[in-house]
Amino acid sequence: MLVTKKFRSPIKLSSSNPADVYSHDLQLYQNVPFGEITLDELQEISETRLKVLSLVEHIHLQKLTMSVSQRKAILVEMLCKEGLDEFARLIDSPGCRSHTDMDIHNRRKDHISHFILRSVVAFDSLKKRWFFKQESRLFKWRFSSLDDEGIKQFIRVNNFDLIPINQSEKEDIRDYLQISSPHVSNINNTHFYRIPFSHIASLIKNRKVFVMQGEAFVPEQDLAFVFASHFRRILISNFEIAREARANSCNDERFTGIFANLAKMIHTENTILVHDKEIQQYVSLNKLDMLAETSYPLCMRVLHKALRKNHHLTHGGRVQYCLFLKGMGLSLSDAMTLWKDEFTKVMNDTAFKEHSYTVRFVYGQEGSRRDYQPYTCRKIIESSTVGPRDYHGCPFKHMLHDVLENELVDCGFSALERSAIINLSEAGQYSAACNKCYEIKHDCLNDTLFEHPNIYFNESVKQHTL
Repeated sequence: MLVTKKFRSPIKLSSSNPADVYSHDLQLYQNVPFGEITLDELQEISETRLKVLSLVEHIHLQKLTMSVSQRKAILVEMLCKEGLDEFARLIDSPGCRSHTDMDIHNRRKDHISHFILRSVVAFDSLKKRWFFKQESRLFKWRFSSLDDEGIKQFIRVNNFDLIPINQSEKEDIRDYLQISSPHVSNINNTHFYRIPFSHIASLIKNRKVFVMQGEAFVPEQDLAFVFASHFRRILISNFEIAREARANSCNDERFTGIFANLAKMIHTENTILVHDKEIQQYVSLNKLDMLAETSYPLCMRVLHKALRKNHHLTHGGRVQYCLFLKGMGLSLSDAMTLWKDEFTKVMNDTAFKEHSYTVRFVYGQEGSRRDYQPYTCRKIIESSTVGPRDYHGCPFKHMLHDVLENELVDCGFSALERSAIINLSEAGQYSAACNKCYEIKHDCLNDTLFEHPNIYFNESVKQHTL
C-alpha cells in the first residue's frame, strides 16, 4: 500500500503551477512545501541532504585556505563520486536556464529535504546550530555558481528591490568606491547596489564596502554576502514554523520514527561548542584556576591540576587540554602564555619552541591549518591511549580505583557520594559517573548525559551565573 503525506502551505502561493513555484535552482525555502510524497522518498531525500551537509562541513574544516568557489567545486566532485548527480547539478547550476520536468522535480526535492531536516533539528539547540551553519555555507557556495543572468533572475524571483545606482551617482562617489572595493578592477563596468548597511555587517566589519547615510554601495560580485545574510535571517525566523510542523506530526508514528532516525544521523562533535558571549566573558587566564574548580569536568580538572603541579603534560594531555581550552574560547595568545609560563619552569625557552608549535597547530596556525575541534567524550573514552605518566583520557575509565578515589576527595565529594560515582565507573557507565559528579556539584538533576566536555563546561557556567 502506498502511504503519502500532504504538506499544506499556510502561505498563499502565487501559482499552483510547480514551474512557477520552483522557477530557480537556488531557493530561500520561505514557504512550506505542498503536494504529496511517499514516506520512503521522504526519508531517502532527507538522508541524501544530510550526506551533502556532512560533506559541506568536512570540506569546510579541511580546506580553510580555499575560496568559496574552490570548496564548492570539491563538493560537486565528491557528490558525483557518491552518485548524487542530481544534487551536484543543483549546486553547480548557473541559475535557471532549464525548466524540464526533471529540473522541477529536483528543485522540489531540494525544498522538501531542507524543510524536513529543519523540522528534525528544531528542538535540539546543538543540532539546530549545526544545521544552520552547514545550510548557510551551502547557500553561499551555491550562490557562487550563479552567472549574471542567474543572479538577476534570483533577484526577480524573490522580489528583491535592488536597482543599481546610475552612472551619475557612481561618478559622485567614484573615489570612495575605488578605495573601498580595490578588488573591483573596472568601476565603470561594475554595477553597484544601494543596500541598507545593517544587511551587510560582514563587509562593513572587514572594511570592504563604502557606507554613506546608512546605505552601503555593494558591487555585484559581493552580492553573495547580502543574500547569504538574508538567507540566515530567514532560516532563524523559520525555525518556529519548523517546530510547529514537528509538533503537528508528533502523534504519527511513521513520522516520529523517520525524524528520530534522521536526528541520530546528525553528529555535532565537529563543531566548536562555544558561541555564547556570556560564557566567553568568563574565560581568561586569571580565571582558569577558579573555573577548573567550579566548572571543569573531571577529565579536564585533572589535566589542569597536573599542569600546575608538574609544569608539563605528555603529548596526549597537551592536545586534549589545549583543544578544550580552545573550545572554551581561550585565545591563542592566552593559551601560548599559559603553556609557556608553565613549561619554562622546567625547561628553557629553546626547548619550549617545539611545544609552542603544538599549541599553534591545535589552533590552526601551523601545518595544514585545519580547524581542529575539541575532543568529544566518546573520543576521549574510546580512543585515548594512557600510560603511567599520562593524565589524559577519561578518569572514570582510565584511572586506578585509588587514584580516582583521591581525585574525588580533592573535589570535595563525601564518602557516600564517592561510592555512588565509583560504582557507576566500575560498571562501565563512564558518562553516567561524570553526570553524577555534575548533579552533585550543581545540586540539580540532569536527565541528558553529557557528550562533550565543553558542553559540560558551558552548562556549568550557566548554572553558576543564574
